[in-house]
Amino acid sequence: MKKLILLVNILLPLHIYANSISYLNHIRQTVGLIPLKENGYLGDAAKKHSQYLLINSLNSHYEKKQKGFYATTPSLRAIKSGYSSRYIKENIATNVKNDKEAIDILFSAIYHRFVFLSFDIDEIGVGVSMSSKKKNIKNVYVYDLGLSNIAQLCKNEYLTLDGISYIKDLCRDSTKYIPESEYQKAQHQVEIKNSKIIMYPPKGAKNILPAFFNENPNPMPGYKVSGYPISVSLNPVYFDNIRLKKFRLYNSKNRMIRAKLFKSTNDFNHKLRDYEFTIIPIHRLDYDSDYIAYFEAITNQGKVKLKWSFHTRSFKEQVYTIARNYTKLMVNEDSIILYIKPKNRKDIIKKVKFSGDIKLDFIDGNTVKVSNIHSLSTIYIDDKKIKVSRSY
Repeated sequence: MKKLILLVNILLPLHIYANSISYLNHIRQTVGLIPLKENGYLGDAAKKHSQYLLINSLNSHYEKKQKGFYATTPSLRAIKSGYSSRYIKENIATNVKNDKEAIDILFSAIYHRFVFLSFDIDEIGVGVSMSSKKKNIKNVYVYDLGLSNIAQLCKNEYLTLDGISYIKDLCRDSTKYIPESEYQKAQHQVEIKNSKIIMYPPKGAKNILPAFFNENPNPMPGYKVSGYPISVSLNPVYFDNIRLKKFRLYNSKNRMIRAKLFKSTNDFNHKLRDYEFTIIPIHRLDYDSDYIAYFEAITNQGKVKLKWSFHTRSFKEQVYTIARNYTKLMVNEDSIILYIKPKNRKDIIKKVKFSGDIKLDFIDGNTVKVSNIHSLSTIYIDDKKIKVSRSY
């Protein structure tokens, strides 16, 4: 009996950093946000942290004084690399197939998505480290994001005067005081370049992942699998005093999808800001299906009403949904997709074995691709037994 081995391609595509940035910028521009410029200082900080995480098989924004240590926090790493501001946001992905999958997975995790969709960033550095050794973590992608206007403020000199509010601990020199009005102006100058409203998935999007699995911190404690988050952010330059009235998701048959609503006032992780809203479906969405989202809020600009649709991921291979403990399949294709329907919120694939010459690859925590089907093969996925044979 053969055990499934999930192989990670350790070959970096050419210009991996540019590809990561260009793919992220494609998404940002699709939804109405400005593209991010590459910054070498942020790139160096991200690279150093990716090396530290790989060496120590960790996934964390913080470093301890051990092998590969560079600096404790994202801000301190950026400062040490030469960046003038401590105004840093960071995303991390590990054990992914490539740079595109790293960003896709981070977009499926709502807190990390809002970092990438921030109105108040305009530059980025990417660091990637990989290893072919047998380790818990085989690759690390680190994304450090900043705001050039605030970095420039930290290069200026300001007098401290009575009656003016200042911000401390913002620059490389932690004792430097930046006028709060200048700080707010720097944010405003980049925020106003972006669209008023950001919906994700965007209107008309296709090939959207159907599921969300894990995030730290976790917005869905107790869940190992749920549906893909739907989100709306309202640009704070334009909107204030936002009161959410409705945020719902429907399938193509106009049936409402059960979902949990999160906003700043009920987000127990205290990550969401007043203008960020999300619903996370209780169950994962279906493959190759249309969904319609509705959003309604009252703001200082009046009523905001949104309605848009998107389509979930589809495959060129036939998808077989497996719910019974024993399934026998006679297929006409060399490759198929097996979707092991979760029985509950904690049901993800834990163990896979198979016989025959087939090849298996994970698509996600409930889905595998079976290829090289030529003769009868038996696949064991947890408590499921699946016999697959080819019809000629």
